[in-house]
Order: sequence, then structure tokens, then C-alpha cells
Amino acid sequence: MDQGHALARCLLAGALALGLAGCGAGVGGLTNSTRGAVQNLPPDQRGVISYVSYQVAVAREGDTLADVAGRVGGTSATELAQLNGLPPDHRLREGEVLALPDSVPRASGVPAAGFDGGTGWSPEIATSAIDRAPSATPSGASPSASAPNPFQNGQDSLVIDPIRHRVEPGETAYSIARLYGVSVTALASWNGLGPDLAVRENQELLIPVVSGANQIQTGGLPETAPGQGTPTAPPPSAAQPLPENIVASTEPASPDLGQFRTPPGGRLARPVDGPITREYSLTGPSRSEGVGFSVPSGTPVRAAGDGEVALVSESLGGLGTIVLIRHRDDLMTVYGRVGSVTVERGDQVRQGQTIGSVADAADPGLHFEVRRGTDSVDPRTYIGS
Repeated sequence: MDQGHALARCLLAGALALGLAGCGAGVGGLTNSTRGAVQNLPPDQRGVISYVSYQVAVAREGDTLADVAGRVGGTSATELAQLNGLPPDHRLREGEVLALPDSVPRASGVPAAGFDGGTGWSPEIATSAIDRAPSATPSGASPSASAPNPFQNGQDSLVIDPIRHRVEPGETAYSIARLYGVSVTALASWNGLGPDLAVRENQELLIPVVSGANQIQTGGLPETAPGQGTPTAPPPSAAQPLPENIVASTEPASPDLGQFRTPPGGRLARPVDGPITREYSLTGPSRSEGVGFSVPSGTPVRAAGDGEVALVSESLGGLGTIVLIRHRDDLMTVYGRVGSVTVERGDQVRQGQTIGSVADAADPGLHFEVRRGTDSVDPRTYIGS
């Protein structure tokens, strides 16, 4: 197995375990918002809902952060406040959803992301789980009870953990619902929002699982076979002839849009200071799903953009320790051959923040990838030359 393919399998497995693949809730407007949201899972006696890769707590009437911490165990009011962007004395609404740290114990029989009794996720375990997964269930049939899928989450159909969205400054419940193609009513129900639908900065919201997610509607036009163009209805103006004696209008001066142009290199910064000596290529003997920087051992490795650390693990493709950071708009960056890692899974990082250093090696360097979902893209389109 070549280096690029091995890392691709690792990232695909990681995306599944972290709820980044969209079988349950679409990203980027692919979800059909006219379909109903699946009902959320019921909480246990502690008020905890356990998904495969994370847990949340549902607040009860009159709860404080200390009440929730005492009831779920394994955490404190201070830790809950920091994780959910709340003041320590915040009084919760009934039904409000709180993200829980990994230290909170899971209910008996609920698998963790590693499917190994809660010892944590690894690329090897997740890849093995994908290899063992049964083929898709025929339409109308129920999944086999003898081979439960860890991504089933108790639902009747195959779904993946709901996507978690951390509220950014200026976002509202309406804008977040539009971003993921779900109704604001379903978003409020899944997260226990108040009547005013107010959300706060750094609040983590569960995006409702939508039935028929990731189906793009054709607006009533007949479906076509793959590779064929979609029929387009003629515009109404085609039925009427153009009027005679058209007088050309004077074009106004074009506005100066250069002031709003994204700087060369796009939205991401270079992770290290050094030349690119291995190019992105998906063909030939030098296939690589990222670029390689030639830099000395110990060179600081920086986050290419704001985001959340989704994975720190040993790779399958000879890249040593890898760090995966999840950004907005379904974008991920991957850093290979990193040593002295200074971040952990779940940490929020800012663009330019040091996350480690280039590991010691006979030929030291940094492997860097940019991915849309699980598909690799040329990093140069984001970081420039």
C-alpha cells in the first residue's frame, strides 16, 4: 500500500469516527431541508446521551453546572463552563444540551469511538472496523441484530454521530440551520434552545440528523444517468422576441473590488517556513496526496488556520505522528512527521499557533495535506506558492 493511499484510509476512518462524513447531517447545503429530522436519542438516568465519539448532557429544570457535573461524574463545573463557553454561575434551561469531556464515564453497553471499551480511537481500529462492516442493507430491510454497526446510534437506519457545530461570532440559529440545510425548529429541539432561539459564542450545537440527507433535489426535472447532463427548462424570455429599436445603455464605472480580494495563497497560512520539495500528485510513481516541505528537525509546525484538533495519532503510511485539524466549511488540514506535539484532540487552535515541531529523521521534513471532507486537494490552492 503506497503512502498516500494508506493515509487516505486513515483519514477516512477518522472522519467516520468523528462524525465528519455526512450520512446523517449534510454540510454545505447538500441536505434536503424539506425532509424531517430524525428524533434525537433519549438521555439515560443521568441525562446523558452517548454517541460513538462524544457525549452530551441534557439539563433539567433548575440545573446549575455544578448539578450537572455531580450527576454525570468525571468532570467539574469549571471544566463544563470552559468547554461550553459559559460563565461558572450560569443557570441552565430545561432541555439545554451541554458537551461533555471524555473523562465522563459512559453508560454500560455504549461503545466509545475506539469500539474497544472506551480506551480511545486509533486509525488501525477504525480501518479494521470499516473492513469488517457489512454491505449496505437492502431497501426496506432492517440491519442484522447479530452484527450491530457502531455508527447506528440506536436509530432504525444507518446514521453517523450528529455533527457538532461551535458557534462563531455573529452566527444565529437561523444562519446555522441554513448552513446545514435543517429547519431552525429541529435545531432548537435537538439543543434545547429557548423561545428566542438565542445562541452564544463558543456554544456547541448538535446538527439534527435529517432523513434522506445528502440528496440534491432536481426541482421536479427527470433524473438522468450518471455522466449525463441535467435537463434545463427554457427561460420564459425564450418565448418572446426581443423588442425593436433597443438603445444601448451606458455602462457604469466598475466598482473597485480589489480591496475585498482574498490575498494570494487563499485562506490558509503555510505550516512551516521552508521550500516545497515534493509536489501534490495523484498519478505516477511519485503519487502524494499532499506536499512535502524540506525543513530541519525541530522547525516549529504551525496551524494553517483556526479550527479544532480532531486527531493526534500514529499514521499507517510511515508518516510518524500525524495531527489533523478540522476547520469550517468541511475543510481539514493534516500534518505528518510531527514531533513534540503540544496539542490534544478537542483543543481549539488559532492560525499560526505552534502545534509541534518537525520530527528527527535522516531526511527531515513536514508532510502537509488539505482535504475537503475525505477528498484530498492541492494545498497550493490554499497556501499559495
